[in-house]
Amino acid sequence: MGFVVGINIAISLRLTGFAASIPLAPLRKFYPLHWWCVGLIVLSGIGLLLAYPAKALTNPVFYVKLLALTMALLISRYFQNFLAQADTAATHNRLIVKLAFLTFLLWIITITGGRFLAYTNSVLLASRFF
Repeated sequence: MGFVVGINIAISLRLTGFAASIPLAPLRKFYPLHWWCVGLIVLSGIGLLLAYPAKALTNPVFYVKLLALTMALLISRYFQNFLAQADTAATHNRLIVKLAFLTFLLWIITITGGRFLAYTNSVLLASRFF
């Protein structure tokens, strides 16, 4: 998760104008590592879901986290496509800057939601209902 969030935060910071002297083209090279780590996150998430399905599926925080994660990854894909054809002048696009700030918020929600999942569940096992 650290690689995925770190790469996204670094790219979002650059797109908001922080460290404007860093060229955009080299940032594209981080995306293969990013998507490999996303795959690992998905696999570990599926494993956790299979281990305690009632714990996650009965917790509204899980759905908030899942929605924030999905939106953040979609924006990340948009940024990847944007960087493939962007030049330095194009980074002052208002939509890109707004999406970069939204990405910060979405990653904070994702990480915080993940931490709260351990403490906000009311059901641990489905056998409680049988």
